Amino acid sequence: MINFIQRICDEAGPRLAGSEEERRAGNIIYDEFNRFCDEVTQEEFTCHPQGFLDFIWITALFYLAGVVSYFLINPLLSSILIIIALAIYVIQQNLLYEAVDFLFPKKTQYHIFGKILPQQDPSKLVLLSGHHDSAYEFPLIGKLGENSIILIILAVFSSVMNILLGLAKALLLLFGGSSQSSNPFNFMRDIQQLSIIDVIDLLQMIIFPIGIILIMILALFLRSNNVVMGANDNLTAVAAILECGKYLSQHKPEQTEIWLVSFAGEEHMRGSKRFVSRHFKELQERQAMLLNLESLSADAFLVASAENMFLAKHSPIVVEKVKQAADRVKVPVEVNPLRFAGSDAASFSRKGLLATTLFGLTKTGIPNYWHTLEDTPDKLSGPSIANAVEVALQFVYDVDCSD
Repeated sequence: MINFIQRICDEAGPRLAGSEEERRAGNIIYDEFNRFCDEVTQEEFTCHPQGFLDFIWITALFYLAGVVSYFLINPLLSSILIIIALAIYVIQQNLLYEAVDFLFPKKTQYHIFGKILPQQDPSKLVLLSGHHDSAYEFPLIGKLGENSIILIILAVFSSVMNILLGLAKALLLLFGGSSQSSNPFNFMRDIQQLSIIDVIDLLQMIIFPIGIILIMILALFLRSNNVVMGANDNLTAVAAILECGKYLSQHKPEQTEIWLVSFAGEEHMRGSKRFVSRHFKELQERQAMLLNLESLSADAFLVASAENMFLAKHSPIVVEKVKQAADRVKVPVEVNPLRFAGSDAASFSRKGLLATTLFGLTKTGIPNYWHTLEDTPDKLSGPSIANAVEVALQFVYDVDCSD
């Protein structure tokens, strides 16, 4: 498996979504799938990859416009602009909608999708998946790790406070607040002369700079222009599903059809969303179960019961089956929500499909070398990846034997 990962890194290199390098990696995976799958497809889709991260600049512009509006135009307009800024963040980042994606370049990508048929007519369907694109370097997360979420929380909190204070000032002015206090710099008078509006202005003068600093840190340092190699995130998963596929093609389940999917565009969370949209009816009708694999060279494994960042709750049925499979092959796993980052399984669970992800994590709560330039093949742990393969195979056969 590590030799395969090294080959992808040598022949394709870093694989930004929509790039020729991502396509080159997909072609290699397509050829590998054709060695043992009964059917293989290159499934094309289009999207706007930069909308997933670079929306932060649009959020920042609306926030800055809100700051200027508070002092020069109207506190109500200020609150409205900051509400829009916050809404764009939630819509793009947490809900995975594509409200501002049209502002960014359109790209064509494709998944590699292989089928392995069972010995009998299929009555069950299991998907094993990973992704072959790689990410921009995340300098902020490289320095702060999981603690970078604190900056996001503080930025959101500051924005909410700005909104509430702006609305409070607008209401006070509307219902009889002192006209002389409408000047936001009146708080500079003697403290005994301060009105409620002056106090609000004073608070805004404290919170606005904090908000600007936090949002600009996120916008400037969330990502660099460097693209990482992505050996652990997530070629380990692609190598693992290839290994699973080779074994399953020689030891076919009795009644369970297997779909192996190497997703493109996971790093902008549009790829699996397109896959679900295209196959939703069949996946729902056949009660398909997805086990997604993520960053398998790890200190420990987590079976994700939820992905908090994407507001996704995973299927308790699938989570329990993966936990049981891990217990059977004596691979220690924890079952908990994933507090930070996310995976392609979120696209399935958000639509009510049966899914979870087996995450490889460090003790800090994020994958090894996640979104850093150090995510290279020489850092990988072969035994850890092999353990994930054992769990995935056991999961398939457990599903096949279940009622």
